[in-house]
Amino acid sequence: MNEQSFIHQLLIDFYKRIPEFNQLDLKDRILLIKFNLIKIVHLHCILINKFEEPPLMDVCMTNWMGADFHCRMSRAYQCFQRFKEHPLILKLALIIFIFTVNLSAPVHLNLFDDYRNRKDIYLVQEFYTTVLWRYLNSLYDENHAVITMDIIMRQILHYQELMTIMEEHIQNQRQGHMINELELSLFRLTI
Repeated sequence: MNEQSFIHQLLIDFYKRIPEFNQLDLKDRILLIKFNLIKIVHLHCILINKFEEPPLMDVCMTNWMGADFHCRMSRAYQCFQRFKEHPLILKLALIIFIFTVNLSAPVHLNLFDDYRNRKDIYLVQEFYTTVLWRYLNSLYDENHAVITMDIIMRQILHYQELMTIMEEHIQNQRQGHMINELELSLFRLTI
């Protein structure tokens, strides 16, 4: 798990290059990363691995999470192959999903009240959603653009389910293992 910290840090660095992200209150930025990053990091992995499943992923994931989990993750990974010619679609999706205040199930009931500038977050998300929509309409006809948005949303929901399974597995298996601070926070293993 600690080896994934590098990928998580790369994604955080990606977000730090977005001016609207940096303009948010520090607490809001931390909450957005803490509650969204694990659910969307796979999009980043697809991009940095150039749409290819990393070598030895099957062996590592099968040994760690089981063959069924790896199979489900691979199928989800393959669904994004259609964007290989247009990786900007996934980059825009990454931006849209980080600006989501309710992508993850709340850890406590007042989670959504913890954001200081929810309106600003919604406005930025709306802006980037419009950018993505216009980009899709420049590439495809409207029907295909709708289908593309649907695919992205369904796959994000599917990854949320898989990441919930992984989080539960990590929480159950973490005894006796040294986990770095970033991973502890992202997998909500700390308060």
